[in-house]
Amino acid sequence: MTDKEKILASYFLNLASDEFGNHGCNDVEQSVWNNWTIEERQQFVKEFHEYNGDPEEYDPNFLYLPDFVLMAFLSHKLTK
Repeated sequence: MTDKEKILASYFLNLASDEFGNHGCNDVEQSVWNNWTIEERQQFVKEFHEYNGDPEEYDPNFLYLPDFVLMAFLSHKLTK
C-alpha cells in the first residue's frame, strides 16, 4: 500500500468505527482470528491497551475487542 492509500484506508476505518460504535452488538466472529496464534492475539490486544492508555487493563486470557475498537486501532496502526 502507498502512504496515500493507507491514509485513505485509515479515514474509512475511522468512519466505520464511529458508525459501528452506535450499533447494539459489537461482537467479532471468532473465525476472524483463525490464522492468528494465541501469542499473536495476545500481543495485538496488549498493543491496543498500550495505545488506549490503559495497559493495566490487559489480560492475556481476555482477548475480546469490539468491532469498532478494532477498526479504530487498525486505523491508527496504518498511519503511525
